[in-house]
Amino acid sequence: MLSKVFKMKKYVIAIAVCLCIFSCTPKKQNIIAIDVLLIPSEEMYAQSLQLNSFINQNNPETIKLDENHVPHITLLQCFIKEEDLTSVTNALEVDNIFEGLFETIKNDSLNAESLFYYEDKEESFAMIAVEKSNFLMKLHEKIIELIQPYTVKNGSQISFIQNPDGSPISESTVTYVPEFIDKHSFGNFDPHISLGVAQTKLLDSLSENVFKPIQFKAASLSVYQLGDHGTAQKLLWKSQ
Repeated sequence: MLSKVFKMKKYVIAIAVCLCIFSCTPKKQNIIAIDVLLIPSEEMYAQSLQLNSFINQNNPETIKLDENHVPHITLLQCFIKEEDLTSVTNALEVDNIFEGLFETIKNDSLNAESLFYYEDKEESFAMIAVEKSNFLMKLHEKIIELIQPYTVKNGSQISFIQNPDGSPISESTVTYVPEFIDKHSFGNFDPHISLGVAQTKLLDSLSENVFKPIQFKAASLSVYQLGDHGTAQKLLWKSQ
């Protein structure tokens, strides 16, 4: 009888130890890659899709813009802890950014200046260059001010929406995100809408015959989880 009681006590102690180890072990923190961005209004959105469709016909391996890879103007890319996402979106809302800078941008016109690509190369990445207006610059700087306290550096390939074909997220994508504030912001901020890679002969033709340098509005300010090559894939939050 005593032997059974002793064994039972050992069993209870073992369970307690296991529970303590489990509860005391730090929870693994999920790190996600996000893009705080502007979605262009209808005419610019449609032109982005049109240009990308021609580029995609020329090079099916490049990015394809659609409802899961939306045309956008990046304001900030960074890694954050997934548990801080609510704090990030609250920071955008509580700061009344919509009653200030974003409302100004939403009512102001943005300028699509040119179809930019490297004309001296046989093949080049193409994008719609957007004028770096004072209002757009101020919004970019304010977004960094609000979100930088939540940024982390230790993201990895699993921080991104994974490629459907199972291929790994490109190393250039993984390294670009944590460097965005230091290397691609403020004086180096380059507002644009990415279109993909194509032969420059095609891009010459698109620049001359298809691209229209128009004024457009920002339809919304949004936060997306990034996919490969800086694509905006999963909507996490959107301004009302």
